[in-house]
Amino acid sequence: MNTSGRTDQSLKYLRLLSQQFPTQQAVFTEIINLQAILNLPKGTEHFMSDLHGEYEAFLRAERGGAAHRG
Repeated sequence: MNTSGRTDQSLKYLRLLSQQFPTQQAVFTEIINLQAILNLPKGTEHFMSDLHGEYEAFLRAERGGAAHRG
């Protein structure tokens, strides 16, 4: 793709974006919001395994953990 093709492609995307973000302020606000979302703490993940044949204890812990999920 030559430089003109890239420019045409860029203009196409900018036109589409301008429909959702019609002003400079709207663009700045969205960028700030997205950056804030990226900086939020990540959720906690728990990994469990059935070690040494303790299936009943594992199952109790798994069911107990599932009951606390929203």
